[in-house]
Amino acid sequence: MRKRPQQQRSREMVRALIDATAQVIQQQGLDNTTTARIAEVAGVSVGSLYQYFGDKDGLIEALMESLAEDIGVGLKRLPITDNVDINAMVSSAIRFGFAVLHSRDGLYLELVRNWHRLPTNRVVEVLQQHFMDLARMYFLRHYRDYPIHNLEVRVFIVTNSVLFTMVRYISQHGGMIRESELADELTRMVASYIAEPPASEETVR
Repeated sequence: MRKRPQQQRSREMVRALIDATAQVIQQQGLDNTTTARIAEVAGVSVGSLYQYFGDKDGLIEALMESLAEDIGVGLKRLPITDNVDINAMVSSAIRFGFAVLHSRDGLYLELVRNWHRLPTNRVVEVLQQHFMDLARMYFLRHYRDYPIHNLEVRVFIVTNSVLFTMVRYISQHGGMIRESELADELTRMVASYIAEPPASEETVR
């Protein structure tokens, strides 16, 4: 973003531009999205658009940031407490992820198809932080049984593995695999791996 909006009117314009970016991508696809069309849908001049965003990429980055925040809010609303079994916590998060990808009338599907071209770091960071919070909650209760010392590594692996799998599945329209089966298997994989006790020193030797 070229400059941060300070006044309420400017913030509303930036919000309108981000919403218009989502609408145009949703309706016309990423490749056919232009700053001129975004400005038209937002009801502002192209000159006003360029006051805050240098190009289409800047608008898309702002949109991804906004979507990441929305995902973060949604994840925090999930029924995840220290009294919930880890399988239930993981299953809830994974099924929420699939629900998000199917929402917004095809917007997320278009973004997923172009995942490799987009600034997705913020989305990954939000998901990674959520899995970290979930894992910490579980291991605070079970530290004596599972004294995991490499939790950050495990969460990094889990987040990227699950995200890659979901993106591949959605972008290829699933094929012969049912989404519910994939969600079940991802839950089983993540829950068992994240709670697996570390190898003992004798095993390592």
